[in-house]
Amino acid sequence: MKLLGITAEYDPFHNGHAYHIREAKLRSGCDSLVVLMSGDFTQRGTPAIMDKYVRAEAALKNGADIVIELPVYSATASAEGFAEGAMRAFSDLGIDCISYGVECGDMPEETVAQIREAASFFAEEPEEFRTLLKEALAEGMSYPVARHSAYRKLTGEDGAFLSSPNNILAIEYEKAMLRLKASFTSVPIARAGKGYHDPTPSELASATAIRKLIIEDSSLSETVPMNLLSLYEEPAKHPVTADDLSGALFSALHGRSWQELAEFSDVSADTAKRLTEASKKPFTWTSLTEDLRERSHTLTHVNRALCHILLNITKDDEQRYRAAAHVPYLHVLGIRKEAAPLLGQLADRSPAPLLVRLGKDMKTLPEDASRLFDRELAATALFSHILYGKGVATTEERVRKFMIVS
Repeated sequence: MKLLGITAEYDPFHNGHAYHIREAKLRSGCDSLVVLMSGDFTQRGTPAIMDKYVRAEAALKNGADIVIELPVYSATASAEGFAEGAMRAFSDLGIDCISYGVECGDMPEETVAQIREAASFFAEEPEEFRTLLKEALAEGMSYPVARHSAYRKLTGEDGAFLSSPNNILAIEYEKAMLRLKASFTSVPIARAGKGYHDPTPSELASATAIRKLIIEDSSLSETVPMNLLSLYEEPAKHPVTADDLSGALFSALHGRSWQELAEFSDVSADTAKRLTEASKKPFTWTSLTEDLRERSHTLTHVNRALCHILLNITKDDEQRYRAAAHVPYLHVLGIRKEAAPLLGQLADRSPAPLLVRLGKDMKTLPEDASRLFDRELAATALFSHILYGKGVATTEERVRKFMIVS
């Protein structure tokens, strides 16, 4: 059996995702699809608009054979951490091939070649590059801008493809594969339809546009597979946004010194000091990020910093997660009924513990992995608490039944 791996957020799953799955299966020649999907919090540093089980079910109804939760330490990390965590997990699972999307306009082959060339460059990270990057950061540039500037100066390439979120992730996937000496190959798929951030509704609208439709209580019939309209009907009435977490964020910040805040992942000393001042007055998540963002910090970076404070993810936690020889755990969210034998095969080949019957399986985790998984449980509990406040019935994660989709 040949296994295909896709890393995704599916926030929410839409027609473009269905297209990617169809094309990736066709071009890779793989028999089964393993999806690594972010849980209730995303790489943008904000909560997903729907809970992870709804999004996992959507994937299983549209081509995925099994959906495994990408650990929160990777799911809420920078592009580098997100990609590295996913590639480590796929390596542990014995995947044969991965697929990802690229923004390439009319030149797919040229763009893919540029992506792989850039990945090789960044995997080696020459000393001259590190020097130029440090200088650019010292000038007050944000990390993405500084990286682009240093790359352009050293290679003479325009590097315009570096500005696309999908291409940034594609480079990081390829870079992680090189550094891990991964045995699997990659199949890039050109993005079809609207751009990543395009807010315009259409048949191949972006997730950004679809989240906007959900918040505005508009119809999704044009933008998502027809078999998901009934699945999304109820969750779409209770979308979760970052501002729903404003109260919880206030509690997480209140009474903490800047030195304590600086212990959290993605929180610099400067950001911590500004946070202690900004959080003294009433705020929403959105207003606080606007107060904190500046030329040297992108909005996404600020959101990730706040997310890590909220979820109690420290620099030490992140370091221990990344330093482990294998992914500390992999939580299986659900499987397609016809693909049930795949679960046993993955469990047999993976050195990373697969958590299926959570209440039972989590008790077998080593102490360090168990402590890391506690943060995972807390993140899910917080998201469920927000849903409960919106009148949605929720189930405690430890006793939730494993999802099987026909």
